[in-house]
Amino acid sequence: MGQTTIKDVARRAGVSFQTVSLVLNHPQKVARTTRETIETAMRDLDFVPSLAARSLRKKPSRSIACVFAPAPEPAADGGRPGETADHGHVLRTFGTVTDRQGYTLVHRCRRADDPDGPGRIAGLVSEARVDGLVVFAEDRDDPLIGLLQAKRCPFVVFGLEVPGTHYVALAERDAVHGAVRHLIAAGSRSICLLAGDARRPAAATERFRGYRDALAEAGLPLRDALVVTCDGTAAGGYRAARALLEAGPGARPDAVVAASDRVAFGALRALHEGGVRVPAEIRVVGFDNLSQGAYAVPSLTSVDVPVLDMVRSAFATLVELIEGTRAPDDLAQTLFPARLVVRESSAPAAP
Repeated sequence: MGQTTIKDVARRAGVSFQTVSLVLNHPQKVARTTRETIETAMRDLDFVPSLAARSLRKKPSRSIACVFAPAPEPAADGGRPGETADHGHVLRTFGTVTDRQGYTLVHRCRRADDPDGPGRIAGLVSEARVDGLVVFAEDRDDPLIGLLQAKRCPFVVFGLEVPGTHYVALAERDAVHGAVRHLIAAGSRSICLLAGDARRPAAATERFRGYRDALAEAGLPLRDALVVTCDGTAAGGYRAARALLEAGPGARPDAVVAASDRVAFGALRALHEGGVRVPAEIRVVGFDNLSQGAYAVPSLTSVDVPVLDMVRSAFATLVELIEGTRAPDDLAQTLFPARLVVRESSAPAAP
């Protein structure tokens, strides 16, 4: 039998789950007779309030934590292997949104070699140092997610679809699907997927699906040699593009979809050094739409991620969980569409 929730209590007491939340968090706002009815229902069902409710009854901290997944050391180009989003931009956006709503943002990075890290992160909520967490996970089996669920901490996963959790994520499959269709419309027929490494397997799988499906819809073959893995940095993109050029003109792609703008910048450098004209000979599309892309030569076509909308959604959901206006099992799961920003690097061939 599953754990009793506030919705179970609400049904037993004949009230809304928002009223049950008020009893847990602000009992003085509920009429005495209604409160007594709800408290009786709690006793009958052996209901145990979550850590979030208990900490809120003590004193809310008005703080939330953004917790980033374990990451390797920065590479020589300043990026991190496998990093496909501009985490600095995301964090700054969270800071702006939380500040406007009167919350303080706490930033935590976990170390991959620290087995006690998830426990310390969960302790931020149980000790009432923060009211809730935004978890940047790369793997659906992240142990922190399971621990937070077991402790009934309020949290939202950012950037990854994790069944059974509240999350906001990018529609990765559709993003790559749209980029490949754009290249096909521009005249490309041999498109390389320059993928990041396997640190984000779920996202990588969705991106590959978008690539594969777009090729199939256009009647183009899926060639294993054109699905290339690199380490997700500019240096990795440079090395991968050099390897593609060394394969010879007949085996070269006529377009590249890169895992990130950083990877695309490295590829552009390699193509330039190899005497390959972009976009006349090889078109290039990046991912994340970093501001530097508009100033690359040629300017970089890129998939734009709606970071502000995603951050606002994640924060709104987390506040609902913290304040008890959303039941923990009333899952908020939102996929955001991307937008392709077309620039010079993917221009169609001149007539």
